[in-house]
Amino acid sequence: MAMSGLKFTSLFDLARVFTDEQTCIDYLEELIWNGIPVSPFDPTSKVYKCKKNKYRCKNTGLYFNVRTNTMFDSTKIQLQKWFMAIWIITSHK
Repeated sequence: MAMSGLKFTSLFDLARVFTDEQTCIDYLEELIWNGIPVSPFDPTSKVYKCKKNKYRCKNTGLYFNVRTNTMFDSTKIQLQKWFMAIWIITSHK
């Protein structure tokens, strides 16, 4: 998904692109990792894909996802809502 550099003119445009949680996860994985997962615990480690968008760091044995060590970590708020809130805050001058 080539979505880097997206610009939205309205909240409706954003909602049209980010239709579900998986689309948001795919976008963040591309944005943060360039599509190739990197362990936040050991960037040199091999990474294994697990179920439900989770990954496992081979060297540490710890599980992580694209939210790990970001502002989205440990929240139950859907990424679509986060994206909308961020757009509202950053789009007004």
